Amino acid sequence: MKRFLKWAAGLILLIAVCAFLAFLYFIPPFFTTPPEEFSKAVREAAPPVTDITDPAERLLAERGRYIVVGTGCIGCHAQNGPQGPDYSKYLAGGGLKITSARGTIVSRNLTPDKETGLGLRSDDEVKRVLRSGVFPDGHIVSYTAMPWANFSNWTEEDRHAVLVYLRRLKPVRHAIPDPISTPAPVGPDIIERDYGSKDYGK
Repeated sequence: MKRFLKWAAGLILLIAVCAFLAFLYFIPPFFTTPPEEFSKAVREAAPPVTDITDPAERLLAERGRYIVVGTGCIGCHAQNGPQGPDYSKYLAGGGLKITSARGTIVSRNLTPDKETGLGLRSDDEVKRVLRSGVFPDGHIVSYTAMPWANFSNWTEEDRHAVLVYLRRLKPVRHAIPDPISTPAPVGPDIIERDYGSKDYGK
C-alpha cells in the first residue's frame, strides 16, 4: 500500500511539473521595451526649488510646486509642441486660446517677469484671482478659461505657497495679447448664480 501511495504521489508530481512546463512553453513571450522606443523620455518636469536657503521658505515653495503640478496649470499656461509642453518656457502662457461669450482669452504668463508676467502684480492681486476669480480692474476671470471656483477651497497658506513658488520661477518675457473683447464687470449675484461662490471680490 505504501509503495502504491509513493508511486501515485510521484505520478501526480510529474504531471504537475509537466503542466507547469507546458504553461511556460505556450504563454506568449514578453519583452522590456527599450527607452529609445518611447516617443519621448520622461526627463523634464516642473522646475524644482533650488535657490532658497531658508528651510521653512523652501518647504513652503515645494508645497506650492506640489499644488501647481497637481492642479495641472501647465495644461493651459504652457506652449505645447510635438513632444509635449515646452519646459524652457514653463508657465509662460500662450498655450491655450478659449473663445466664450466673455471674449477670446489667451492663457496668461505666470512667470515673475516684470513686464509680461506676474511681476506686474502684487501678492494680494494674485491671491484675489485664485480666491475669487477677480482681476485687479474688477473683471471676473472667465470660468471657461480658468475654473477658479475649484481653487476657492484652498487655504490662505495654500495660496501663499503657490505664490511663493511662482515668484521663484525663471522669468520669461512673453507678452500675451489682451482679450479680443473685454467683459463687463460682474456682480456678486451673477457670480453666486453661475459659479456657486460667494467669495467675489474678497
